[in-house]
Amino acid sequence: MPLRPNSQSGGAGLLKLHEYLLRRLLLTIFVLLAISVITFSITRGLLPPATALTGYLRLGETDQTKLSIAQAVGVATKSCPSFSAFLNSQKGCVVPLWDQYFYWLVDVSKGDWGYSNLPPTAATAPTLTIFAERFPYTLQLAMASAALTILVGFFLGIISATRANRVPDHLSRLSAIVGYSIPAFWFGFILQIAVVLYLAVRGFPLLPVSGALGTGCALCVANPGQIGTYTTIPLFDSLLSGNLAYFWDTLLAMILPAITLSIVPIAILSRILRSSMIEALSQDYILLARSKGLRDWVVIYRHALRNAILPAITACGLIFASFLGGVVVVEYVFTYPGIGAAALAASRNLDINFLELDVLVSALIIVVANLIVDVLYVYLDPRIRY
Repeated sequence: MPLRPNSQSGGAGLLKLHEYLLRRLLLTIFVLLAISVITFSITRGLLPPATALTGYLRLGETDQTKLSIAQAVGVATKSCPSFSAFLNSQKGCVVPLWDQYFYWLVDVSKGDWGYSNLPPTAATAPTLTIFAERFPYTLQLAMASAALTILVGFFLGIISATRANRVPDHLSRLSAIVGYSIPAFWFGFILQIAVVLYLAVRGFPLLPVSGALGTGCALCVANPGQIGTYTTIPLFDSLLSGNLAYFWDTLLAMILPAITLSIVPIAILSRILRSSMIEALSQDYILLARSKGLRDWVVIYRHALRNAILPAITACGLIFASFLGGVVVVEYVFTYPGIGAAALAASRNLDINFLELDVLVSALIIVVANLIVDVLYVYLDPRIRY
């Protein structure tokens, strides 16, 4: 009668993975709660109490109306006699910080993040709505930048490892050093200047230098038309709508920001993969594979790369999470309407509702990215068990 140790061990391993995922999800909740406490304490505890009203007040409102709003938001007590007393933090007028946090947490759990004062929106625009409108642009830019980072970074890393201490390796090392050293905002401006001044065609820049939809460049379609809303991501919605002109203009508008965003991650990823590949290529199983007469591409991609890819996967997860968190400098330089540019505007306008939402979503993205990387480890390396 045949034994079945593999099926039993496989089931036990699957159960342990599920238990690990459950523990990580519970830990995620506590991490987000801790980050929310820290963020709330900084934005509400170190700033004047009236800062919490920036997304709710309009010009010309009376002090009585402002006091009513402060009481409705939960920062002013019901017994506060006047708005001026609230502004002066008169005793008994300001709700204690922990009570504010409790009521804020209740509202957040219901999906109510308050209102935002980000221009050009009105003061009655829900914070969650503004975030949801801007996040798809950051998401599509993050996907394009991640794809570029992985393709170029893996290519340079593999070339450097397989041609160690030769001309390709030296060139890759030089490009990595340059990538480390170049500030993103400076590189973005240089790309804009180069495209506008030196790559112009009939007075038009070859590629768009600002915005999320290029219509005024040499390669752009001047009137791409409209698209439907299916996924809220313009790049995908244009394809689902059958509007290839809109897709083309959207893709062109992401080229310069994606290159700027990827310059440093490419350098990091290529050096990490190079170190891992060199270590893997020096192992005995690689020598055995070569002695069997296997082709070089089989040895490199099926054996060496598979065992050297884990550190690179970790780097890819963190890089993509940082992209999704919204890169402020790149979006600002290219006036790209993502959450990074919105976070910068929110900090200028003291829009603490948007900043709180942005910080927590960024933290959630990083935690989830790390969890996905840990799960991928199990499938990439069967020796790893949780």
